[in-house]
Amino acid sequence: MFSYSPMEAYAVINLGYGFTDVTIFLIFAFGFLTFLGYALTSNQTLVPSNWFLGLETYHVTLYSMVRTYIDSKAGAWFPFLYTLFTGLLFSNLFGLLPYSTTPTTHLIITFNLALFLMITAIANGFRRYRYAIFGLFIPAGIPVALIPIISVVEVLAYITRISSLVIRITVNMVTGHTLVKVVSGFIYEGFLGGSSIIILALPIALLAIFLILELLIAYLQAYIFTFISCITIKDFS
Repeated sequence: MFSYSPMEAYAVINLGYGFTDVTIFLIFAFGFLTFLGYALTSNQTLVPSNWFLGLETYHVTLYSMVRTYIDSKAGAWFPFLYTLFTGLLFSNLFGLLPYSTTPTTHLIITFNLALFLMITAIANGFRRYRYAIFGLFIPAGIPVALIPIISVVEVLAYITRISSLVIRITVNMVTGHTLVKVVSGFIYEGFLGGSSIIILALPIALLAIFLILELLIAYLQAYIFTFISCITIKDFS
């Protein structure tokens, strides 16, 4: 009898030479659009294909979002944010495939992405403004006696922002993907057990609905992560 635990998808498998299944899927997710873009643009003619137009629309839409939140410095930060959004999006989507894993369900992955973002933003701000960057944690016009307290509160606010950024995407990916794989496993076991297709019709319909919702959530979580990244970068730019 087929037996499958949904939590098996979140077990880290050591592949040797310092690689795990999470590492492979993370590299694949962040590199997928590069290979896709090369494949779509390498043999372009004067009249672009629909696939190329779709990729261009994707590029323009993401740039518009970055331009809206970062304004004049969008061009400098766009390659980084484009890679971040694309990697997170495909990492979330590939996790829906059978026998796959989702890197963003591991806190250590999302924590390191958020930490790298925060360090990069602060380092860029320090490069531009030197020690004046710490004035960001001291709102203008507050009494001198309140500066230590307000500064601590502002620092905690940034730590909370990063923490919520890490936890939000991980929790959403774990719950959503687990639900999809539980229903998939239920349908598969019912099929192996000889259940009628009529009996399985309702679980199949629910699975289709869950998959559609999970596709939307995968996109939304990547968007929210990138959106908060834009806000953080804007604060230190």
